[in-house]
Amino acid sequence: MFRSLARLPAAVVRPVTTTRTYTAPATAVRADDLFHRVHLKVGTITNVEPHPQADHLYIETLDVGESEPRTIVSGLAKFMPASDVQGKQVVVVANMKPSKFRGVLSQGMLLAASTKDATRVDLLTVAPGSANGDRVTLAQHAQDDPDTVLKPKQKVFEQVAPHLVTDKDGIAMYKGHALVTPQGPVRSTKIPDGQIS
Repeated sequence: MFRSLARLPAAVVRPVTTTRTYTAPATAVRADDLFHRVHLKVGTITNVEPHPQADHLYIETLDVGESEPRTIVSGLAKFMPASDVQGKQVVVVANMKPSKFRGVLSQGMLLAASTKDATRVDLLTVAPGSANGDRVTLAQHAQDDPDTVLKPKQKVFEQVAPHLVTDKDGIAMYKGHALVTPQGPVRSTKIPDGQIS
């Protein structure tokens, strides 16, 4: 009644798998991926002021490990009080072309996670021990030097941004790969499964 496995054709004999992994595989990030052109670095917000011409904007001064502090204008005022922003160590897009927001020159952009409906926002934070000026990279990926300045017409960051998310644990990810400093992962402490911009 039972046939011997030895007599069955090879196509019928299948190995039995006892364990399965259901984790979605990360998308390959090639050496020419646009992410590598973006310069993400660690900075500390040393001062926060409301923008005199716009209630929804803050003017932040940051130490990003350079000889001079940077000024960044952000739209965080409607999402968090200045006291929650002051002194925070954050991730800065450091090679955006400086541009004016209501008369104030902004020299970069702060990265934050938001809920899918964009009603809550949380600045990304870095692993303890990260130094101002540390580069934020992809875990286990070698990276070349980023562009000195991203050219607005090429929309490099705009093409990278849709792939920047937080996972279920709040870890910042790009195409399934964690964003890290030399000390460890970048994360949102309040928004898992969010979009980063």
